[in-house]
Amino acid sequence: MYAVVTLLESNELMVVPSEWLSSDKRHCSWPPFKSPETCKEAVQNKLNPETEGKPWEKLRIIFLGEYGTFEKAKEGQKEFKEHKERSLDMESSATKRQRLENTQGIPNNQLQPLPPVTSASPSRMSADDKVEILQMLRDIKSNIQQNSTMLKKILSNNTVSEAPSSTSVPLKGIKANLKLPIRTLDDVNTTETELKNATTRKKYVKYLSGLGGVVPKDVIKNIMQQVLTDDLAMHFNWQGRGDKQAFSQLTLADVIRDAALKRKVIKGDCETEIKKYLSYAAARKKPKEQGGPGHEISNVISTSMDN
Repeated sequence: MYAVVTLLESNELMVVPSEWLSSDKRHCSWPPFKSPETCKEAVQNKLNPETEGKPWEKLRIIFLGEYGTFEKAKEGQKEFKEHKERSLDMESSATKRQRLENTQGIPNNQLQPLPPVTSASPSRMSADDKVEILQMLRDIKSNIQQNSTMLKKILSNNTVSEAPSSTSVPLKGIKANLKLPIRTLDDVNTTETELKNATTRKKYVKYLSGLGGVVPKDVIKNIMQQVLTDDLAMHFNWQGRGDKQAFSQLTLADVIRDAALKRKVIKGDCETEIKKYLSYAAARKKPKEQGGPGHEISNVISTSMDN
């Protein structure tokens, strides 16, 4: 048996073996592998949830459904994703409308309406109804968080990009102890060694998560600009294909994911934006070498990008 679950920490929809779930189906054992391909093989082969005799970490989950085969579970995962995307599209339209109303001088307390919840007797509700209501509740929570963020920005007259302030003393104090940006491959190896220390790793996460940004693109751009020079970024792509090194295998990549998560950027969006940033390193560097101020590359995924 395989189950479809939502990982509460990253809000990702995943397929996992039913054997990895706790008896109350509120927690799931999760493999420590960094490679997505290795994790997928672990799921398909239903590996025993332990490595070298040590049990895997247990993550909090929302159980969505159970299926007899891996293929059927993947189909179920696809259906849940499509439902979630439809909900996000509706929410995005409402958010855009609210922003337009705010710019036209409509009072800030007129927040976008929350999606209605249809009342129904629990005894008459099907499993699909329960899943849909659960998803609606999660959407409402996200909606409230977005409204709160929007109001804070309106009241403080911040820009949408929320660029890091040059007068931010706490962040400067933290950065003084960090060796950023990293400029050479030797420096990468040194940083990887330093990040094995839990205290040092927390300092990196705290500094990088405080660099600002609202949408995933801005969050990751702010982080990557502080972490790597463009010269060094040209030596990497996500999977290490061709003559380049694999950024996904670095502990530094895990640190960036942790920092991004504190800015509400889920793992999938974080990795997508890192891939884009690395793929455009050479294009960013070229106008600078020609003496120009440089320009921002269009945020479109290249067909040659390393996925």
